[in-house]
Amino acid sequence: MRRMSVGTASGVAPAGRVRTTDRRVTWLLCLAVVAVRLSYVPRPLRNDEGGYLLVARQWHTGGEFLYGDHFVDRPPLLMAIVKLAALSEWDQSLRVLAIPFALAFVLAGRRAGVLLGGRRGGRWAALVAAGLVCSPQLGADQAEGELFGAALVMVALALALEAWTTEDAGRRRGWAAAAGVLAASAPLVKQNLLEGLLLLAVLVLLGLRSADDGIRRRASAVAPAALAGALLPAAAFCLWLAVAGVEPAAAWRDLVGFRGEAFDAIWSGHTDATVARGALLLALGVLTGLLPLVVTWLAGGGHRTPEQRALTAVLVFGVVAIAAGGSFWPPYLLQLAPGAVLAAGALAGRTSACGRWARRAGGLVVATALLGSVSAVVVHAAVPSAWYSQRIGEWLAAAADEGDTAVVAYGLPSVLESADLPTPYPYLWSVPMRTLDPDQERLRATLAGPRAPTWFVAVTGLNAWGIDEDARLRDLLRERYRLVAEVCGRPVWLRQDASREIPSPPPC
Repeated sequence: MRRMSVGTASGVAPAGRVRTTDRRVTWLLCLAVVAVRLSYVPRPLRNDEGGYLLVARQWHTGGEFLYGDHFVDRPPLLMAIVKLAALSEWDQSLRVLAIPFALAFVLAGRRAGVLLGGRRGGRWAALVAAGLVCSPQLGADQAEGELFGAALVMVALALALEAWTTEDAGRRRGWAAAAGVLAASAPLVKQNLLEGLLLLAVLVLLGLRSADDGIRRRASAVAPAALAGALLPAAAFCLWLAVAGVEPAAAWRDLVGFRGEAFDAIWSGHTDATVARGALLLALGVLTGLLPLVVTWLAGGGHRTPEQRALTAVLVFGVVAIAAGGSFWPPYLLQLAPGAVLAAGALAGRTSACGRWARRAGGLVVATALLGSVSAVVVHAAVPSAWYSQRIGEWLAAAADEGDTAVVAYGLPSVLESADLPTPYPYLWSVPMRTLDPDQERLRATLAGPRAPTWFVAVTGLNAWGIDEDARLRDLLRERYRLVAEVCGRPVWLRQDASREIPSPPPC
């Protein structure tokens, strides 16, 4: 593969000085990423972050679901990462844990950019990578599956390209094995993050079909090493299933089969909110520069070499995976981030129209990320209503007695995590509730039974999606609970047989 070189003729900086400058730029960029992400640490946790922490802290074997008493449709490596953060009583440790993943994304992006586009490609790739992992508009300020998984994919892509381009046979096998490990680990964080495996597969298949003997030998060396590496996370997953006593069929149902059922539940009716989120997702992708980068590559990036064609496959797969997700939350766009970084690195050094468009899109990524991070600091300081789930949770913590429990309908488990209250209802998010308890039989049985929660908080209309058309849930609430407060515009009920001192609602 052709790599850019730096000469030593008059007027051109020596290679050593250039490398030193590149290292300084990279480290300054990493320091900027750390500073921005540290500003995200003190902010209240979002819905998924709080929910994952809640589940991780009660994770035990032998429960009804994969991780104990609450249903989560995310793979075990993500929950293991969250469990590591849950070892601390400080909730924000999860945000701190995300910082090294963000740095790995930037450093791997820079290396991949160098391999695809030389020194200039490496600088642009690192710059775009830093913007993407700091962009609040893309949900990158949160510490959840999309960010952790994107970092693993990015490192896997860089290792795969390193294996493909090196001339040393031993290093090729080592890099390929490492790429296989990281590529197979990413879907154990989020199921559809298959880009690392896809890039390796496309490189190998195209290489084996090449008329060039050298490329065929390269593919023949990469394939077995990458496969061996990929088998390690798969074996670890199977070992965990055996140790935890989880049937493979149950794991498949919760981690894969559920997604199809959830898609049907989301699109079976009352889809206005989903369509609106889809339109917002498209707008965010355009305004942040992410989609312009993707489109620039697909429209004219050049698709002749195995690396270029593999990158095209990665980006097309990412677009399809996001569309198939169904819910269209902003962090979904991070699936495109690793491929977009590679596209920036490959295109930025070109003098063609595609190169100019790629540089403009990369500049837009950085500018919007900077604007978003500054705006987020202002919002956190000046707009309390933006963090209403934290306010509700803090209010519940002040109102509750030891041994109290709560149910939050529908979704928003971050309220429970902030309040440090357990819940007897297993479906913490709205989509699992709508999918696995669509008639609310289990919810009503929980409210009517001996383990009825002390508190009931409605963060969504009780007949949202037409789920309580017959008003059976609302009738049961009036029978067993009394309305005691409205916190940040959300009604809070207390069980009839419980007596608590009700604090004044906080400002929202």
